[in-house]
Amino acid sequence: MEMSTPSRPAWIVTDSTADFPPGLIEGMPVTVVPLIVEIEGRSYRDRVDLSPDEFLAKLRRGVLPRTSQPPAGAFQEVYQDLLDQGYEIVSIHIAATLSGTLNSASAATQALGSDRIHLCDTGSVSMGLGWLVIEAAELAASGQPAAAIVQYLERRRQHVRLFAMLDTLEYLQKGGRIGRAAAFLGSALQVKPIITVRDGAVEPVERVRTFRRGVERLLDLAREHAPFDRLAVLHLDSEGPARELRDQLQALQPELQIPLSKIGTVVGTYAGPGALGFVGLVQAARSGS
Repeated sequence: MEMSTPSRPAWIVTDSTADFPPGLIEGMPVTVVPLIVEIEGRSYRDRVDLSPDEFLAKLRRGVLPRTSQPPAGAFQEVYQDLLDQGYEIVSIHIAATLSGTLNSASAATQALGSDRIHLCDTGSVSMGLGWLVIEAAELAASGQPAAAIVQYLERRRQHVRLFAMLDTLEYLQKGGRIGRAAAFLGSALQVKPIITVRDGAVEPVERVRTFRRGVERLLDLAREHAPFDRLAVLHLDSEGPARELRDQLQALQPELQIPLSKIGTVVGTYAGPGALGFVGLVQAARSGS
């Protein structure tokens, strides 16, 4: 009688564009590989060498950063260490259409020649990526094998809802990530664009004339897509309005813990100061997870 081989434990690898609030992944089987931000000729590892607050101060001075994916060697080092410990790896990342991060992860996988590394494109960014990582890590911690986690993510990524109001499209445009939101260019200066990220593309939702109306519209969008299993509020240099938005979202679903997530240096390079939004995972059956 043949003995079945027990599945290896799974470990999750992701990148720093997940924008996790402090402490959210503490104690979970997750390793974060930082992207690179170049400012005034100096390179920083996102959220390692440069905090969101330090980054914001530079952005306010009119400095336009450049971002790049982690080098393949950074992934290779992390992967090798986890393989040596006996793990199967599920590497979950920002949309390939928005960053070359998945390409770096793929190059590292090919260099190692291991079939125990599984790459996943979430088609999202910030806590759209972050929430999927959280759920994958919970599955890994419960003993689910890597293959089952990958299958789950393929379904679950369709349930991400990310909406944000930007103070300006200037940063998206200069960074080359504007996508179909370019339709909003040429609007009156006072108009605030509301965007979404869907299947790896930045898409326009609508324009509002005041910040207050923008917050109201974000709440309308949350109501349209509720109920959520998970929900976070995102912001860059908008903590007061972010807390207000969270309080109103909390009233929508009092049972949820809704963290505030400060947008990191990479995503902030394209969103710009004053960005405010939310990311949720809509409720869905999890059979087979």
